[in-house]
Amino acid sequence: MIELPSNVWYEDEPLRFEPPENWDVTVFRMSGDSAASISREEIIQSLREPVASKPLSKLAEEKREAVIVFDDMTRPTKLDEIARTVIEEIKKGGVSDENIVFVCANGAHGTYDREDFAKKLGEDIVESYPTFNHNCLTNLEYLGDTTAGTPVDINAEVMSYRLKIGLGCIVPHPQFGYGGGAKLVLPGVAGIRSITYNHGVIGGWSAAMSVRELHPTCQMAYGRVNEENILRKDAEEAARMAEFDFIVNTLVNTKRENTHVFAGDIIEAQRKGVEVAKSHYSTQISMDFDVVISNAYSKASESAIATWTSICLKQGGTLVIVCNSKTGQISHYVHGRWGMRKKGGLLYLPPPDTLKKVGKVLFVSEYQEKQPWLEVYDDRVIKVKSMEDVVEEIGREKQRVAVFPDATIQKPF
Repeated sequence: MIELPSNVWYEDEPLRFEPPENWDVTVFRMSGDSAASISREEIIQSLREPVASKPLSKLAEEKREAVIVFDDMTRPTKLDEIARTVIEEIKKGGVSDENIVFVCANGAHGTYDREDFAKKLGEDIVESYPTFNHNCLTNLEYLGDTTAGTPVDINAEVMSYRLKIGLGCIVPHPQFGYGGGAKLVLPGVAGIRSITYNHGVIGGWSAAMSVRELHPTCQMAYGRVNEENILRKDAEEAARMAEFDFIVNTLVNTKRENTHVFAGDIIEAQRKGVEVAKSHYSTQISMDFDVVISNAYSKASESAIATWTSICLKQGGTLVIVCNSKTGQISHYVHGRWGMRKKGGLLYLPPPDTLKKVGKVLFVSEYQEKQPWLEVYDDRVIKVKSMEDVVEEIGREKQRVAVFPDATIQKPF
C-alpha cells in the first residue's frame, strides 16, 4: 500500500492505493520526510535567542506596535502555535492587543477569506486581531529603487508599523532557489510593478524569455542557489529598505509539520535555515523509469512545480501528476491565465518545459478544472479522478515506477 499526502488545508486525508504486483515500484523520500515536529519550547527559545538580532521582546519594548506578515495558503506552513507565541513575546515587551495587526503576504496571488486565515493562523487569532490581505495593486508606499532598478512599492499598512515581523517557511523555490526570508517582503507585500520588474526584467522569467535567457542563478534555482540568486539579492535589498525587523522561518516535513525553526534577522536567519534545508529536502533519485508518479501536496495550488520529476523518466515515459486538492490552481496576477483568448498575466507562464520529454501526462484529482488559472500541463494531458483510473490507463504489465510523496518540496540532490 502506498500513501500519498493530499487535500492540503482540507483535513489532509491521505490518498492510498495498491500498485499492481507486476510494477517494480521505488518510493523516493526526502531526507527530512519523518523529521519530528518542533516543540513550543523550541519556538520560544528561537525568539529569545535569535540569529543576528535582539530578542523579539526587546524589539517590542523599543517599538510598542507590530505588524505580523504571514505567508499565504500556497505555502504549507501551519502558523497557529508560532503566531500565538510571537504575540506572547511582543506583549511581554509592552505591545498591546490594540497595536497588533496581521497582513497576509499573498504577493500577486489572489485574495483569501476568513476560513483561510483561520486555517493558517487559528480561530483565536482571527477573532482577536485584524487580519488583512495584501493588495498588490493599491495601498502601496514607494520607497525608492534597488541598485538593480526595481521600484520598491510596499504595502502601506505594513510600512505604517514600527515593528515588522514575518512568519513563514523555507522550502525549495523554482525562481529564488529557496523561499523564506526577504521573499516575504518581495514579492510577499510588494506592488505588482515591483514583482514584475524583479521576476521579469532582472530574472528574465516568463515574457522576458522571448528576448533573453534566464539569469544563470535562475536557470539553476530550485534548491540549488540561495544568497547568490539575483532575485533574492534584490528582494533582500528591498527588505532592508522596508526596515523589516524580524523573521520566523520553519522547515516542514511531508505532513506539513514544522520540524525546525530559525528566527531573527530577515536575511541571516534565512541563511542559517537554508544550510539545514539543503539536506532536509534532499532526495536521492534514479533515472530511466517507465512511469513517474509525482505528488503535489505542500504546494498543490502551484502543482507545475511537481513536474521536475520528469527528469527521472525514460524518453517518452508517463508522468502522473497527483494533485488531489480542493483549492485547484492559484490565481496569479503576474504569471497566471486570465482568459482563453486573452491570457492576461503580465508574465504569463505556459506549461513547463519539463514536460517535453514526456510521452503521456496523467493529471489525477477528484477536483478537476477545465482550465487552471496557473498552467500545469499541455494538450496531451489525460485527466482522471483516482489512482485506480491511473492503473487502468497505464496497465498492469511489468514496468519500473518511481513515486515522489511530495515533489513540490523535494529536491533531486
